[in-house]
Amino acid sequence: MGAAKEQRVVHRPFGPFERMLAMRYLGAKREHGGLAFISIVSVIGITLGVWALILTMSIMNGFRLELVSKIVGFEPHVFIDTRGVPQVQVDALIEELQMRPGVESVEPLHEGTGLASAYNRSEGIQVRGVRPEDIRANKMIANSVAGGSKTPSPMEPPKNRCSAVFGPPSGAGSLDRFGDQGAMSSDMVMGDAFAYALGVGVGDKVTITQPNGARTAFGTSPRTRTYTISAIYHVGNERFDRYVVFLPIESSKNLFGYDEGYPLLGLRLADPNAAEEFVRTLEQEKPYRMQSWIQRNSTFVTALVVERNVMRLILFIVVVITALNIITGVLMLVKNKARDIAILRTIGATRGGVVRIFMMTGTILGMAGVGTGVLFGVLSAIFIADIQHFLENLLGFCLFPPDIYQLDALPAQLEWGEVGWVAGLAFLVTLVMSIIPSMWAARLNPVEALRFE
Repeated sequence: MGAAKEQRVVHRPFGPFERMLAMRYLGAKREHGGLAFISIVSVIGITLGVWALILTMSIMNGFRLELVSKIVGFEPHVFIDTRGVPQVQVDALIEELQMRPGVESVEPLHEGTGLASAYNRSEGIQVRGVRPEDIRANKMIANSVAGGSKTPSPMEPPKNRCSAVFGPPSGAGSLDRFGDQGAMSSDMVMGDAFAYALGVGVGDKVTITQPNGARTAFGTSPRTRTYTISAIYHVGNERFDRYVVFLPIESSKNLFGYDEGYPLLGLRLADPNAAEEFVRTLEQEKPYRMQSWIQRNSTFVTALVVERNVMRLILFIVVVITALNIITGVLMLVKNKARDIAILRTIGATRGGVVRIFMMTGTILGMAGVGTGVLFGVLSAIFIADIQHFLENLLGFCLFPPDIYQLDALPAQLEWGEVGWVAGLAFLVTLVMSIIPSMWAARLNPVEALRFE
């Protein structure tokens, strides 16, 4: 009875006997038939691959978060085209939309393009007409203006080599008097990059010309107005800081000759990610053309998704390539342990038992690489800013100049779901790579292995 019980323990799948042999083979020295140096290299390769995959995905998530947060903070989340709709109907629609759950605010908008000129410099620009209360309620713009210039003082010692880089002014002026004079208001708010390009500041005059003016006997004459810069904002997105200026909505409509109503309504939602679903629902109820912020910025969003998926695929291929070394390492172990395998088979070990023993050796190597890679990847993503500044001080130059990338440090957003996905997939790859040489070991003929022993 006791012998039968002992026999069951020996042959139990992944039991103490099989685990003991697997660990013993892992710990054996090279001269005793242990793992070759290539197995150690494979562990290091898997570590580096998983590390790079987690860190790269975290940095790409950070960049995506930075870009998306600036888009949804700067622009409304849903746009409704109300061109040609009478003012009374637009006002009624605004009141109705404000009562919908999930809608934080409804902002009338007017958009157009023109040519801005100052000090013999000219730049094409997008003019956006907004209500004064709406631009003041935009925290991203209002906080930037109130925060003042972020250009470092020459008397202030830099925190690191990159913080001494001087750039254009980040915020100046005030929004308190913006639009006080209604349709006759000459106030203008522009981004710091555009102000830098024109060489203007708060209080300077800027002339805007738009081609669709009054019709005369000689054709359409352009319409020109001169505005005074009342505030300069900075949101850290070149598209907005360089190409968008704000006018009071009545002044913007006057410049472009738009008479009644509002051409656009912008809705800000409590959850910007629900914009697509909100648009689909509202389109079934209202006869207006609508766009979500995702559709409006589809070029950026699609590019981010494609780049993210391609980078994930490339780095996963790197992990697979490094994991291939496990096959070589376990095959060398099987060759060195051919005599042991023959003896095990002779005393009653099954083919499945041999497969499990050598599969565990390869899997443990893979687990060591995956675990170390996950640890380094998570720590690198958490302390990415400190690592960047350390390398910049050590190397003596800026890895990501803030005047170009508009970022003080690399953004990294760690998503634990992705970390689990990377770890699980990498472990699955190492498991498959371990099974292949283990199956070869199980097919080893004991007679052939012991012939010359």
